[in-house]
Amino acid sequence: MSTKTEEMKEEVNTTEVSTEDTGKKSKKEEKAEKKKKKSYTVDELLSQNEALELFDEYGRKKKIKVKVKQGKLKKRENRMGYFFVFPYIVGTLICLAYPLVLSIIYAFSNVKVRPTYTELTFAGIDNFLNVFDKNPLLLTQLGTLALNMILGVPMIVVFALIMAMMLNMKIKGKGVYRTIFFLPVIIVSGPVMERINSDTSTIQAVDTTIIEQALYNVLPAWIASGVVWVFTHIILLLWYSGVQILIFLAALQKIDTSLYEAAKIDGGSNWECFWKITLPTIKPMLLLNGIYTVVFLSQDTLISPLTNTIKAAITSVLGYGYSSAFGWIYAIVVLFFVGIVAICFIPKKDIYEKQIKKTKKLEKKTRRNLAKHQKQLIKNQIKLQKAIEREQKMKAAGKDLGGGNYDG
Repeated sequence: MSTKTEEMKEEVNTTEVSTEDTGKKSKKEEKAEKKKKKSYTVDELLSQNEALELFDEYGRKKKIKVKVKQGKLKKRENRMGYFFVFPYIVGTLICLAYPLVLSIIYAFSNVKVRPTYTELTFAGIDNFLNVFDKNPLLLTQLGTLALNMILGVPMIVVFALIMAMMLNMKIKGKGVYRTIFFLPVIIVSGPVMERINSDTSTIQAVDTTIIEQALYNVLPAWIASGVVWVFTHIILLLWYSGVQILIFLAALQKIDTSLYEAAKIDGGSNWECFWKITLPTIKPMLLLNGIYTVVFLSQDTLISPLTNTIKAAITSVLGYGYSSAFGWIYAIVVLFFVGIVAICFIPKKDIYEKQIKKTKKLEKKTRRNLAKHQKQLIKNQIKLQKAIEREQKMKAAGKDLGGGNYDG
């Protein structure tokens, strides 16, 4: 009897070892399959069609990679694209990135230019503190810049939009009018603008004192000063709207005319078409023109009084480090104005897009919860199966479930 029980124990041990080996192999195979990232060609996907499993056993989406071979024409187009972009990349690295990094180094250093080399000593934030200490008129200059931006940017953008809509109409000689409005952009330069805005210019030789007095009598001083500034710089503002007109014109020409036809059939007026179709469609161009106008006006000496101050700082006693710190402070101020324009003109997200995102999040959440429950069920099934196998092994070994031995 003892020999039989020993043989049965040996058989049970061998079965346990074989089941453990198979379990280890299956787990290793599963891990290897998970690590392998399957990728398919387009032909394989089309051949599998509905046989392709999109979800795993836990309800999660499988990541399916598709191999797409680029054709010769596509590769050639990519090479030509890189070839044409290469000069701009080199120019950006040499003419923009290198001076930018150098100006950051100068801003935190005391710079002394020698005949053969440039001596740099670390100064910390002393140059930035000197900007505020050596310029008592800095806050007033920043206030003037802010006022000029608040008045100038909306005027240029609105005027450009109006002129672009007029030039987009079916009129004779459209090309001539477009050339006339864009011509100032080509010939604009510092001496030309100074000549036009000088006191001796015949263009500016209009007596506006009566208008100014009337404005100051009717309006508050700070509003009246802004309106007077617009009157005195009206030529300058109209002069700087050429690029914006072209950008708006390109956007208007891409609007589908069938939208206007459908609106007209439904009884929409021109004013409603502008607010419901034109303005929402070209809203990204409003953002682009607003940012472009802020950056362009910030570089003009007639708009920004700080540009001449920064140029004069280079030849001052404090030198390049001081002027570099001044330039970075001015850059932060300009970025602040750019941020305000971006907040005003960034298009709002559609309500339907928000709802779609919410539903997608809910789907992911439910799928995740289902996957957790599925995992728990699988674990419980595995535990139950192991318990059944353990009970069968105990019975086969001649052990009673209560703990005693018995003869079979």
